[in-house]
Amino acid sequence: MQKVNIILVGFGRVGRAFYELLKEKYDYCRERYGLFLELKGIIRKSGAVLLSGTGKLVTAAESPGGKPSELSNWVQVFSLEDLLEEFKSGVVVDCTPSDLKTGEPGYSLMRTALEKGWHVVTASKGALVVHPAELAALAREKQVAIKASGATAAALPTLDVGLHSLAGAEILAMEGILNGTTNYILTRMAEGLSFSRALLEASEKGIAEPNPVQDIEGWDTAAKMVIIANRVLGTEIKLSEIKVNGLRGINEQLVARAASLGKTIKLIGRCSRENPDAPWKVEVGLALLDPDHPLAGVSGSNKGLIFYTDCMGYIVLTGGKSDPRGAGAALIKDIISIYWRDF
Repeated sequence: MQKVNIILVGFGRVGRAFYELLKEKYDYCRERYGLFLELKGIIRKSGAVLLSGTGKLVTAAESPGGKPSELSNWVQVFSLEDLLEEFKSGVVVDCTPSDLKTGEPGYSLMRTALEKGWHVVTASKGALVVHPAELAALAREKQVAIKASGATAAALPTLDVGLHSLAGAEILAMEGILNGTTNYILTRMAEGLSFSRALLEASEKGIAEPNPVQDIEGWDTAAKMVIIANRVLGTEIKLSEIKVNGLRGINEQLVARAASLGKTIKLIGRCSRENPDAPWKVEVGLALLDPDHPLAGVSGSNKGLIFYTDCMGYIVLTGGKSDPRGAGAALIKDIISIYWRDF
């Protein structure tokens, strides 16, 4: 049996889902993996709360004061550094918003955690897009891990398959549907809805982010593909190098026209190169898929990724619908992968 100290940074939709799922899965993780996943603190914009030594997780429902309820179990602290110093080692779970230009706030908190010898599990893409090589080097120096399933299509195991299941095979290219919001919109438009109505529906169902601009313009897909490519292929692709076209300009007529031709419109991220000596390139844009294309049937908020390899054929992953609970599950999976010896 091993105790794992966990500090959660960010308490939005994904952070809350992780929090609730950690309570739900606590006994299962202890019995199945021999891991006591102990949440020690939550850090938010408004400050931080530290769980006292009761070993009991409180509910994620918030009081009017903006803190988790059952406050008798909690005391006030002030910074990530306080918690890192208090508990010495463990995992920092980053559920902060993604800034694809600066990498903050994830970059600063990841550096702080890594320098103190803590593992990092992240659902935030910004730092891994802006500072991938620097953070990877720091993790190697400190002999700790950075896990990013939550930042690369969450419940869809993109990095697990690319890094582990395909070890020894040369990956020749990748293409995927990596954003659940845009895939949901395109699916519903194919069923007759307007773009605006489909987006509203995605928002009402909790699929779309409160501000879905990065999704709609294709940058979320681009960021995920960059992280996957850099981690799986060992590349150093920068977001600024990518040609990105999202859903701007899509309308019911274009979707209907595609259907009349027996095709499906999808927002696809691709990573490929012209020959083994050429640099890898990533591009994002709308594509017309034939009915027999492996990604043509990926519907709703589900996602998909194809790895084309030299000796294992092509491997297709589909599913992992966009959902905070699925993202929370990906974070727990990454924690288990660090500590469970049989992973």
